[in-house]
Amino acid sequence: MTLSPRRPTLHAIGNAHIDPVWLWRWPEGLETIRATFRSALDRMEEYPDFIFSGSSAAFYSWLKDTDPTLFHEVRERIREGRWEIVGGWWIQPDANIPSGESLVRQGLYGQRFFQREFGLMATVGYNPDTFGHTGTMPQILRKSGLSRYIFMRPMQREKDLPGNIFSWRSPDGSEVLAARISGAYGTWGDELRDHIAASERAKPDYVSDYMVFYGVGNHGGGPTRRNIDSIHMLQQDNSAPQVVLSSLDRFFGSVEADIRDGASVPVVADDLQHHARGCYTAESMVKRQNRRLEHLLMSAERIAAVAWKQAGLAYPQEALTSAWQAVLFNQFHDILAGTSLPEAYEDARDAYGLAASVADKALHTAMQAISSRIDTRGDGDALVIFNPLPWNVTAPVEVERGSDRVCTDNGVAIAAQSIQPTTVVGQRRSCFVADLPAMGYRLFRQDTEQPAGDNPLFRRVSGVVQSQHEQQAQLDVTATSLENQFWQIELDASTGQISRLFDKRNQVDIFDSSANSLIVIDDPSDTWSHDVASFRDEIGRFGDARISIEESGPVRAALRIETRWGISTALQRLYLYRDIDIIECRLTVNWQERARMLKLSIPTRLENPMATYDIAYGSITRECNGEEEPGQQWLDVAGAALTVAGAKIPYGVSLLNDAKYGFDVLGGEMRMSVLRSPIYACHDPHKPSSERAYTYQDQGIQNVKYRIVPHRGSWQDAGIPRRAWELNVLPLWVNEYSHDGVLPSLASYLDAAPVNVLLTVCKKAEDGDVLIVRGYESAGRATEAEVGLPQFGIHWNAEFGPHEIKTWRIQQGATTEIVEVDMLERPV
Repeated sequence: MTLSPRRPTLHAIGNAHIDPVWLWRWPEGLETIRATFRSALDRMEEYPDFIFSGSSAAFYSWLKDTDPTLFHEVRERIREGRWEIVGGWWIQPDANIPSGESLVRQGLYGQRFFQREFGLMATVGYNPDTFGHTGTMPQILRKSGLSRYIFMRPMQREKDLPGNIFSWRSPDGSEVLAARISGAYGTWGDELRDHIAASERAKPDYVSDYMVFYGVGNHGGGPTRRNIDSIHMLQQDNSAPQVVLSSLDRFFGSVEADIRDGASVPVVADDLQHHARGCYTAESMVKRQNRRLEHLLMSAERIAAVAWKQAGLAYPQEALTSAWQAVLFNQFHDILAGTSLPEAYEDARDAYGLAASVADKALHTAMQAISSRIDTRGDGDALVIFNPLPWNVTAPVEVERGSDRVCTDNGVAIAAQSIQPTTVVGQRRSCFVADLPAMGYRLFRQDTEQPAGDNPLFRRVSGVVQSQHEQQAQLDVTATSLENQFWQIELDASTGQISRLFDKRNQVDIFDSSANSLIVIDDPSDTWSHDVASFRDEIGRFGDARISIEESGPVRAALRIETRWGISTALQRLYLYRDIDIIECRLTVNWQERARMLKLSIPTRLENPMATYDIAYGSITRECNGEEEPGQQWLDVAGAALTVAGAKIPYGVSLLNDAKYGFDVLGGEMRMSVLRSPIYACHDPHKPSSERAYTYQDQGIQNVKYRIVPHRGSWQDAGIPRRAWELNVLPLWVNEYSHDGVLPSLASYLDAAPVNVLLTVCKKAEDGDVLIVRGYESAGRATEAEVGLPQFGIHWNAEFGPHEIKTWRIQQGATTEIVEVDMLERPV
């Protein structure tokens, strides 16, 4: 339906895009916020019709702490309705790299701050400068009280949308009314006429009104007197577009009125990409720390919640909130994207260190508060292994001060082996595979005295006859091969690459050519990689391999593969386990190249491949066209495989990682972007000078751990999302002394079934002494789930729609009350 009953109105949105960090550090960003807000207040004194729109709760929190008088003036203008609160999030983050839970926390802490300080919450989600927008965001926005969304990137040349106003739909079916800014989010010149005329031309014909943003931005500033005077002059010019000083609330209200009157707004059911694809990989440090801190904070909350309920330990809510807010601030799009000046990453490291210290203290004091209540009396040294994940896990555990003589509390022997410690003097380290309960712990015993001497328990363990499985289990290693009951791996002695990976259970040769290869890509693009769709200009591969056997024992075997290219070196440790089907590689690169990218190649021989990427609280399927795409903890390529007998079976290969976000798939070959080395904050068309020396990113030591997971059938059936979390969240341990206690040797505190329901959060509520539990449906399948807190005797059923995120508030008293709430912890 085309609307033309009245002259179109352009809503002029007074704003100041403020990068708190970019080509400057955060203290300068703070000064910019103060100066910009002062300027906006002054313009309100001079122009009674002027309205200002401002986002980012972090800005207002800083203002409250540093300039309470100015903060009070802003509050009064908000009450008047002339200062509009938009965004509802803590900061304007990157929207591809943060986890789903980080995006939830952006809204939780942002909206609650606005409600507490100003008595209102935003209704407009607001990320004008963010470089791409994950397709699961509409559900997160909706469940955070945000029904509208403003963005600018990708621009028209980067994504052809059916119109600049549309209903944006996420995979679960949630929708928000979205509008793309035309041209720019600010004005840097004196006159607005051309900017306004261009915005009028960009207005879709199915709505009456559109918007135009004005005001000096990036380093703040906001609307100038000349800006406002120009608009007033245009209002007197009958030949000019009809423009009014307005707010985003009024603009969206006009569009919503058109819809109620019958306007048909197109639907976009997709992510909003692509802009600046180099940002998925630039500055590996900030990406690694972001992933580490997201999981560390969630694990700390889960175990701290158990210690609070089980052991009476005070829940460190204020400290954990502060730590989360530090991580959320570092998710600002010019920090997490890797596009700021080098000094900004010194500040980011400090903030991550603060958050990690808080989370570590919360986590380990909670673990020891629990282990101190376990009855640990008995022969051998007590070792309490914690699983922070809300599902049962069978996982390798590496223990300092460990032993190769380990058993369960009831005396069942566990295969264990000594491995190389991280120190040279006086330390032992061991590895074994443990079956661990969902979000709980299990007591093991070990003999840390060598030899075992007269310890009766370990005399008994030493005499245990191997089970039939252990007698039949296979684990072989040579200088160029690894083999167990699941896989046969062969390496090329000269290149160090995997020449064959054979699935023994399904009789499938998986790789099409040499795999696990490190490919050097020529990358002369700027830090953002503006207008670059793919990175495929290969100029070499790491080789000249030296391979040696690093570990060989009853638990696992490992090959050490050393390769080089140019003046850079790589060390890959390839692990295979006797009793579990994990194929793991730990990669350390000493990178000394400039204007290059490093990619890891996994070339499968699958027919009709289809690529699926992990994204924030969901997944997305994309074409296998070689273009660089954002992803998170896993990437899967699925299709058909031929067995050695010639049968065609459904098959796939997943690549899991602990720190990376850029990938591409061409045909059946998947590649993970390991690092990039552009100049810091180099932005086209500002070319570097040949007469100057610059600082390049990702120089020196870089680390990533990844797992290759071949599987018959789909990634959903293989439970790949859970397996990716298991790589990122490892078991933890406490060497506990002998004492009595009221807790059993094994306990589980939170779980859910079936496997496609993935619980992520268990924490104390923001208000009240009650628990919050959150999870999502990870496979795109409607599901009847069973959720439980078994140690507390609490169980409930829940219906999940495909891709749905659910949150519950659990209050235990004389009766247990379980209420579904939104992401702000309000009843739905």
